[in-house]
Amino acid sequence: MTERTKKATKTTVGVALFLVVLALPWILRSGLGAGKGTYWTHILILVTVMILATSSMRAIFLTGEMSLGTAGFLLVGGYAAALLSTKAGLSPWLTIFLGGLVAAFVAGLVAYPFFRVKGIYFVICTLLLGFILLYIAGYLKELTGGWQGFQFYDVSPEITVGSRTLKFGTKTNIEYFYLAVFVVSICLFLLYRMEHSRVGLVWRSIRESDELAKSVGVNIMAQKIFIFVVSCFFIGIAGGLYAFHVHALSPTSTPANVFHFFTSIYCLMYMVVGGSRSFYGPIIGTTLFMVLRELGRSVGEYWPMIAGAVLILIVFFMPKGLADLPEYIPVWLRKLRRLGRKKVPTSA
Repeated sequence: MTERTKKATKTTVGVALFLVVLALPWILRSGLGAGKGTYWTHILILVTVMILATSSMRAIFLTGEMSLGTAGFLLVGGYAAALLSTKAGLSPWLTIFLGGLVAAFVAGLVAYPFFRVKGIYFVICTLLLGFILLYIAGYLKELTGGWQGFQFYDVSPEITVGSRTLKFGTKTNIEYFYLAVFVVSICLFLLYRMEHSRVGLVWRSIRESDELAKSVGVNIMAQKIFIFVVSCFFIGIAGGLYAFHVHALSPTSTPANVFHFFTSIYCLMYMVVGGSRSFYGPIIGTTLFMVLRELGRSVGEYWPMIAGAVLILIVFFMPKGLADLPEYIPVWLRKLRRLGRKKVPTSA
């Protein structure tokens, strides 16, 4: 198969999958009924938002650093978008973007001191930043509503054409699903283009050997700060999309809250399971685990144990993640054939 044929095949499969995604809300409504279909569309919106957050986390990983501040920047983007709409009266179309800019601004403030350290120390810094942002939102009661949070069900993105108004906050969730898919698709496209451009090669060179990259003139600090700020910008947009979907934000430190540090841990798990070396890894890992977690609600408190077991199995048997599953299947089949050809020793 030629390179052109492979590219055409990938494009065809990608377009087909995208069309299936667009049809999912209607498939769910017709197959499960209006009530369950609406609920699962809500789950799909959350999956879409977390795909953007996980993909943005992976972009930071391209330079060899791992951030656990994803939940904190989701909080910044979500609160900034909601407050700018409710307090300043700005359009949600604008504030979703502004939420990303505020998250990028916060990232820019801390990027230089954070990147003065490496490895586990950088991870700890980003994790602690997430806690700091969570508690700031909890104690700024006059602005954020404090630990009780605040609601804004009357504010939603909408489009007015003549006398007709299309709202993206209806009870069916379908309109907002398409909005989330549209925004996230644009963000993922931009991340993909950056990763497969010259600057993406520079980031990979930093991950492989920062000293060698520095010796050929790469400004390590500037590149790390740039990708950190850009990634947090997209995480902030994901937070804004989340805010205008749930219409209720709270910094409560419970695992069920998307702003809790467990979200950062889950994003890391999604990336590892899907494949950190592949752009499509976060998409696969996030979709699989979030859908399985929803289907596995009946197991209750046993879900973290099951998720941990699955993660361990994947790390041992598929270290490159599910994105490289087509490469592992032929290897497993060859091993099974070799085992089948072995003669079973007979007893004397």
